[in-house]
Amino acid sequence: MAKSSTSVLWTLSLCLVACAFLCHIPSMFAIILRTKAKIVRINEFEPVELTCLIHFAPTYNLRIEWKKIRNGIPSYVYYRRKIVGDLENRAQLREPANMLIFNATRTDTAEYRCEVANNDGSGEFDEIKMNLEVRVKPMEPQCSVPKAVTVGTAAELQCLENEGFPAPVYRWFRNNEELPQDPKNSLKFMNATYTMNTSTGSLKFHRVRKEDAGKYHCQAKNDAGQAHCPAKLMEVHDVDILAIILKSVGVVIAALFVISSIWCFASRVHASKKARNENEKAIFFKKGQNENIVGLSAQNDGVDDDKADEGNFIHNPSFII
Repeated sequence: MAKSSTSVLWTLSLCLVACAFLCHIPSMFAIILRTKAKIVRINEFEPVELTCLIHFAPTYNLRIEWKKIRNGIPSYVYYRRKIVGDLENRAQLREPANMLIFNATRTDTAEYRCEVANNDGSGEFDEIKMNLEVRVKPMEPQCSVPKAVTVGTAAELQCLENEGFPAPVYRWFRNNEELPQDPKNSLKFMNATYTMNTSTGSLKFHRVRKEDAGKYHCQAKNDAGQAHCPAKLMEVHDVDILAIILKSVGVVIAALFVISSIWCFASRVHASKKARNENEKAIFFKKGQNENIVGLSAQNDGVDDDKADEGNFIHNPSFII
């Protein structure tokens, strides 16, 4: 009984080993591809080789194609045994199926797919994908530094670079000394009141101190290289009490001038309106007087005519008593 159990266990073990061995043996028509790296990073204008290794194939009569996939849209770069599309005249196929790009540019950043199939129509096929990332060195960043600020006020310095890939990290320097991202972590800068954003290039001073004066420049850096802008001087001035007083006095004088101008204009308008009303009254009064005089004259003329008729009465010669 014990011997039969042992023989059954041995049989099962041999079956498991055989199955495991057979599962790892490819079928006689299978194609298996491999690659050395599924993510390839290279600096711009440098050569790069995308590997498509034919690990197993039942025949040498193979159809090889390469496709570039950018923004989800595939396009051929190797088709019918020649380089086409974006890589034309810039690449070659190396045996057995590797793609060599002579001078990679930023537009070559994409996903690439190597496809290998039997040409005999058996339908055996395999593909392998890899991502190419072409890193671009930053150009000289554009820096904005205020020329002069007053103690206790806020100020912001800005740094911007749009060419680098991947996006650069920004650092600020004062008098060629790098400023720590968090001033609280440095004994020398512990009293500083700035905040630095290494992603956007912003350096904000919440309350400027006299010690913050100096020449500032910004550095943009990524895996492909770095660049910086020319240093610019930021001066820090004390609060000028006299200037503030003079400015306040100037504001008051300007306000008084505006008020007096408005008052004078309003007075002139009122005086003009008053004079016009008086003129209208005078004209109306004079017109009434004239009408009265004309009426009286007409009445007098009528009386005189009657008297004239009476005085000039002539007896008709034909009248006989």
